Amino acid sequence: MCGIFGFVSKDGSRPSMSLLNKIAAVTMRRGPHAWGMAWVDQSGTMRTYKQSGRIVDHLGLLAMARDAVMLVGHCRWATHGDPSDNLNNHPHDAGDAWVIHNGQIRNYLDLAKRHQLRRHTQCDSEVLGLMISKFKGTPLKRVKSAVDQAMGTHPLSMMALWPDRMIVAKANSQPLSVGETKKAYYIASLQEGLPGYVEEMNDNEIVEYS
Repeated sequence: MCGIFGFVSKDGSRPSMSLLNKIAAVTMRRGPHAWGMAWVDQSGTMRTYKQSGRIVDHLGLLAMARDAVMLVGHCRWATHGDPSDNLNNHPHDAGDAWVIHNGQIRNYLDLAKRHQLRRHTQCDSEVLGLMISKFKGTPLKRVKSAVDQAMGTHPLSMMALWPDRMIVAKANSQPLSVGETKKAYYIASLQEGLPGYVEEMNDNEIVEYS
């Protein structure tokens, strides 16, 4: 069990940091072992940060993303890979994107072998990023292909961030909801703390924000 959260600006405005802090603290209920985030700043540059430990003990570091126009965040419950080794924590590299994931990919070793993926961590989630990096086509097509192969019968939710878009997927009843305001979308595993009109994503739904 992990938790994910995200932010997408509608008009280029920055996130509410007090709101983002609240959402992050709620999300940590699903993962206290490590946390990380990737974001696109107002110049269009992608940045990332991750570390072991509870996000509530480091909420001030979220201010690194105060100029974000898109952001994905992760609170990790470690199942595969020691969180003290920061390589195992999220976000994971997806070539031209960063990926965060909630759930277990039971067939991750088979996927790595089938697609000849060169793993660098012990974390099962890494194969999502490696597949997205290796697959051909549009970002949406690559995410769909990776999700289809990774989910099996197990719950899965994930976000992938590019400089010009974010793709969010939910499968097999993994919780994921969106709160919409006039200026932004806030996304999280848990609804508590989400602003505006809040709606749970449909099962087996993939949404692209750009």
